[in-house]
Amino acid sequence: MKTVYANTSHPKLVLWSSVVAFIVGLACMMLYLFQALDQEVLEALLYTAGFTLFYGALFFGQYKLLSITIDEEADTITDSRMKKYPLKISQLQYVAYKESKKGRFRSLFLHDTGNGFIDIRTNRATAEKMVAQILKVNPNVEVRTENFL
Repeated sequence: MKTVYANTSHPKLVLWSSVVAFIVGLACMMLYLFQALDQEVLEALLYTAGFTLFYGALFFGQYKLLSITIDEEADTITDSRMKKYPLKISQLQYVAYKESKKGRFRSLFLHDTGNGFIDIRTNRATAEKMVAQILKVNPNVEVRTENFL
């Protein structure tokens, strides 16, 4: 059984909104670079808005379009960024909940017996669902909580 855990429930909406914001930001920056406007304040505003939309869309889309696929039949966990290098669930050594010193959840870290790992940036509820599914397939996996700054 294949289960896909995405950072969003509407990936097409995120993709298209990121593309539109990226294009609008690029257009604002091009207007600034070609200096089609005469007012300095409006130019600075266009450049700032373009820069913010351009890079904001890039990073927002990149974060929201990440997904993790857990395939119980193939015994693999695949990150959408590294599809060529899946982790074997049977070879997982530990799963760590990474938290800040104040106890706020940051990410889920999967490590196998070799040098393979996946650092998953998601929310706690999704991380707990993933860990429950992993433990159902391989109950020998150690579950840790690690505190960082």
